[in-house]
Amino acid sequence: MTDALNKFRNKYPRQGLIFYKMDVANKNGLEAAYSEIFKNFGSIDIVVNIAGMFNELDVMRTITVNLGGVINSTLAAMKYMGVENDGKGGIIANMSSVVGLDPNFMMPTYCATKHGIVGFTRSLSDEFYWKKTGIKFVTLCVGVTITPMLTNFPEKLLYSEMEEGSYRLLELADKQSASDVSKCIMSILEKCENGEVFIVENKKFFPIKMDSYWKMNKGGK
Repeated sequence: MTDALNKFRNKYPRQGLIFYKMDVANKNGLEAAYSEIFKNFGSIDIVVNIAGMFNELDVMRTITVNLGGVINSTLAAMKYMGVENDGKGGIIANMSSVVGLDPNFMMPTYCATKHGIVGFTRSLSDEFYWKKTGIKFVTLCVGVTITPMLTNFPEKLLYSEMEEGSYRLLELADKQSASDVSKCIMSILEKCENGEVFIVENKKFFPIKMDSYWKMNKGGK
């Protein structure tokens, strides 16, 4: 990470770049990091929550990192970004997954955390929060991406019988690199509207329409 940070500093010498190592599952650590960031830069304009893990055999850690980490990071950032606290507003983009939109039998816990991110982020995009905070909330549903998360993928499934299917899934999927995803996210941040949900897959991105089925979300109609 130090090498990567030095490369960024060499490429962008006039920009302030600071790296904080943290465990997103540690709520107190997250809040301390945001406090330090605010102290160093004076404001926070954009937050992209992307930390995650995959291991169906470690249920609580998966929930705490994937869903708890996004929730705690988002709420901590809002304290500094919200206009009600003299912040400037901004954008918070939370990374979900394409399996946060549809079920996947091979990864039920991971799938549940990603569905949770979609629901959490869309809930915060309500007009109430926009008027109060001036923050846009955007959801990123990312497809199969080549990261260390895929290492020993079959070994992290609930049943060994799923191994063959997991290899087939990874083989047939439209894969993309982390760099591809980053480029898409940068483009999304430039033009996104509050509450939008994007699929980022096969090096491309597009917004999707999320229907509402509960009548109370339609004003009781």
